[in-house]
Amino acid sequence: TETLFELTAIIPEGFEAVSEANEIITSQEANGKEVRFRFPQPVEAIHFVAGPYVVEKVPFGEGKELYTYFFPEDRELAADYRAKTLGYLSRYEREIGPFPYARFSVVENRLPTGYAMPTFTLLGQMVVRLPFITDTSLGHETLHQWWGNAVGIAAGQGNWCEGLTTYLADQAFAADKGKGASFRKDQLIKYESYVHKDNRMPLSKFVGVTGRQEVQDEDLRAIGYSKCSMVFHMLRQRLGDEKFFAALRDFYARMRYKAAAWPDLIASFQRAAGEDLGPFFDQWLNRDDVPRLTVDKLRMDTSDGKQELVFELRQKAEKPYALDVPVTIATVGGVLRERIAIDRASQEVRIPVPTLPGSLVLDPGYDLMRRLDTAELPPVWSLFEGAPKKLAIMAPEEETRFRPLLDALAGYGVTVKAPADVTDAELAENALLFLGTGTPQARGLFAEPNLPATGFTIAVRPHPLKPGSVAVLVASAGPEETAKAAPKLRHYGKYGYLHFESGRMVEKKVPESEAGEQYSIFEPPLGVPTARTMTFDEILAQLMGSRVIYVGETHTSYEDHLLQLRVIESLYQRDPRLAIGMEMFSRPVQDVLDAYIAGKLTEKEFLKKSHWYERWKFDYRLYRDILDFARRNRIPVIALNAEKEIVSKVFKEGGPSGLTAEERKQLPPDRDLELPDYQERLEAVFTMHRDEVNRADPAAAGSFAGFIQAQSLWDETMAATAAGYLRDHPDHRLVVIAGVGHVDKESGIPPRVARRLAVKQAVVINSHGGEIDPATSDYVLFSPEVELPPAAMLGVALGEKDGSVVVEAVFPHSPAHTAGLKKGDLVLAMDGEPVEALEDLKIDMLGHKKGDTVRLLIVRPHRFFPNGRMLIEVHL
Repeated sequence: TETLFELTAIIPEGFEAVSEANEIITSQEANGKEVRFRFPQPVEAIHFVAGPYVVEKVPFGEGKELYTYFFPEDRELAADYRAKTLGYLSRYEREIGPFPYARFSVVENRLPTGYAMPTFTLLGQMVVRLPFITDTSLGHETLHQWWGNAVGIAAGQGNWCEGLTTYLADQAFAADKGKGASFRKDQLIKYESYVHKDNRMPLSKFVGVTGRQEVQDEDLRAIGYSKCSMVFHMLRQRLGDEKFFAALRDFYARMRYKAAAWPDLIASFQRAAGEDLGPFFDQWLNRDDVPRLTVDKLRMDTSDGKQELVFELRQKAEKPYALDVPVTIATVGGVLRERIAIDRASQEVRIPVPTLPGSLVLDPGYDLMRRLDTAELPPVWSLFEGAPKKLAIMAPEEETRFRPLLDALAGYGVTVKAPADVTDAELAENALLFLGTGTPQARGLFAEPNLPATGFTIAVRPHPLKPGSVAVLVASAGPEETAKAAPKLRHYGKYGYLHFESGRMVEKKVPESEAGEQYSIFEPPLGVPTARTMTFDEILAQLMGSRVIYVGETHTSYEDHLLQLRVIESLYQRDPRLAIGMEMFSRPVQDVLDAYIAGKLTEKEFLKKSHWYERWKFDYRLYRDILDFARRNRIPVIALNAEKEIVSKVFKEGGPSGLTAEERKQLPPDRDLELPDYQERLEAVFTMHRDEVNRADPAAAGSFAGFIQAQSLWDETMAATAAGYLRDHPDHRLVVIAGVGHVDKESGIPPRVARRLAVKQAVVINSHGGEIDPATSDYVLFSPEVELPPAAMLGVALGEKDGSVVVEAVFPHSPAHTAGLKKGDLVLAMDGEPVEALEDLKIDMLGHKKGDTVRLLIVRPHRFFPNGRMLIEVHL
């Protein structure tokens, strides 16, 4: 019950006194000084503080005064306290409304306090002397004049005050320094550390803490301070600054000098927002769980020349929350920022991306109240301190050395056992505290950690047997060092390494952890030029000095094609004067390529006119993204290669002499077969494939002489085409994508280009775990293995007969077999599109994936009846 108090005191000469008051009247008495305190507002209790203070004051606001009451030995600190307090008073008057009282005092105290009473804050002497207090706690306690004092907390109806004060003070100060995200992450780490299934509590039930700095207080602080301040942050993100602060001003104006509950605060926010915020407050105030977010089925989807990043966003909670999830996507062209609204347990998300994405990060700025992913959790002391099950392992002979630490942890629920008594199950079930690093368990998990021999040290490590938990290694030079350091540990929960000497902190470290919940998509690999490992960006910076960049491939390796795309995108972002040379196309189809890049042909028309499935045959999806990027950005694509029929003829016949005059005109006249190791390399390839080729097609077999000449025709034609383009376009850069053998910098295309044109060149390949030979390439990159999703398949063998596509075989248990296709069926159309040749069917299948349904129009020949047309649905 709030009451109006009246207080008069007699204090000794040389003393000054403070209590709740708008006016303090002092008069001289025979036995000292009489001090009377006048305060027109009712309060729950009054406080009286007196001491040998030096009192100084400055005006602020409209006729108000700021006082400092400091002990003489700390008088030099008072001016800075007044200056900083004036700043806070001005800030909060702008954000909330006028200071509620006629005066405000910053009062020093002999005890280690940090309190805020109406009209004054009481700070301990040791606290006042800390250099960071004016930038942290002082502003927090000053703000309590508005929240908690002028607007009180309605008894038994929940404490909104501590979270709001934490948000507008502590979190705001961090944001002022550009560290808002780090502060919020620390709040989530505290929640992760101290709040578990067995001690969860709805925010609406939080009323306060005991103030005794016990572990039970930490879980309450994680809810009432950390979670609550995150709720206000999410609310501000939703409403925007104008409505958020309008609501606070309305709340203050309505409830000043009254006790307020959550409904009073909610009413002001709804009035300012102009919307029903009931569901928002209901889920965050009345539920005791917190959602955990994950991403699943992350993939790229390309259709109609457009790229989308597709994934399932999932939330794990007792029932779905309504969330607005921030995400960032790192691409070659920059960082994309999106917000995803989700109110279901799982939701498919599609985000258009202009270039190949490298990574996806959920909530990178820690704007959501959520459970953290294991990778976001640094191994810190608070994770041990707040763990639900804690086991300390200590050899009996170490009892004296570490007893002060065990005493400091009394009440924290730590079980202490000797090494001989610890089971493997207990090691895996508990957060661990190794008191001394020489126990069998400590050495079995961490060998010799090499902690300092002096002072007192703790080193927090990820628990190798319990992901998300920690194991703590403790070393101490003796019981005195332990006794001086142990009581201080509760103030250092955010650190993973602490070293004290005689109780004085000399080293502290916060371990690194991921920022946001991160998912790798197509991360740039590292490369090795020869001397040192380089980042992908460093390699790209060096590649910009070359006019020809070769990116080799194994034709079926998806990671090679992703590397090619990433290099192309990155170079284009740096300088759009770029062309792409491709081994996959022969020079006679250059006009077709030009028309497709110009947007004059559809993909189906392009594939048919270029005869992709006859000439190259590899899965077009491997190259699709490269050609789509070129088409979107009108990047010239150059058909580098010689015509396949000519090269095959040279191979079969052992040389070019059997070519016609017209065929010979298409060949580069100058061809070099004596480049270093060229013969040795090709002989090894020839020998490896000779028997395989002979078995598959004896008519295609040829001699090594034919093989090496045919290969040199590939290389020389591609080199001549590349050099010709560069000569005709002196301001352009060319990326050549070709097989790794063709880009060998000693015997492939590069020396043949150099023979034709003096240009700087560079060769990039993926390692694939093989040997790194600096003679063959300039940069070897280590890309992670990536599998192209399996193509949709009918499950038939097809051929062509009399101008029709015929089913030559139906594989057992295949989609075609299930649908009823039979050997001999003639395929006339797919989904209404005519099928006149085998490539029509292959091109049409490109647009489908597993799970789709296609409709085949077929003719089934009958011996005695007219051939019947049938429409068959095949579920791929």
